Amino acid sequence: MKGKFLNLMRKWWLMALVSTLALSLTSCAKRRNFNLSGAYGFTQCDGANWSFDVYTVRSQSQVGTYELIIMPVSIDTPGDIASVTIANQQQGYKQLISQVVLNPEQEIYAGVLTNADLNNYPILAITAFDSSTVFTSQNSAKSSFCLVPLPGDGVAQGQQQYYSN
Repeated sequence: MKGKFLNLMRKWWLMALVSTLALSLTSCAKRRNFNLSGAYGFTQCDGANWSFDVYTVRSQSQVGTYELIIMPVSIDTPGDIASVTIANQQQGYKQLISQVVLNPEQEIYAGVLTNADLNNYPILAITAFDSSTVFTSQNSAKSSFCLVPLPGDGVAQGQQQYYSN
């Protein structure tokens, strides 16, 4: 009985965390239309233990898609293993990477995102790898959540970026 209660509490905690984050990041508003001509988007994704620079870069090989690139900036324990997932407020999610080793300044190629992915899964979750649970049931102390950068986001003239137009 105690185990079922703990599992229920973990699910509730993760659902509350994702919903709270999504509401605070989006201010309960719909995502704006993004500039399809933008070459890339940029955001910083910070958590208690990990910090990342996140890019969506127009794919050179697949027209109309974007590659998701994650650059670890600070990792409290180099060698931590994480999962990369995109999600939405309705508990929908798409796991991009099941397991990846995190090291500062070691680029992570998280995969290709379609326009539908960018519209349907606005939240990027980088969480500690846990093979025993699905994403919506995780209770991870080590995690970073942010909005997936849309093409054109975070691009300011004179701003130093890892990728350039």
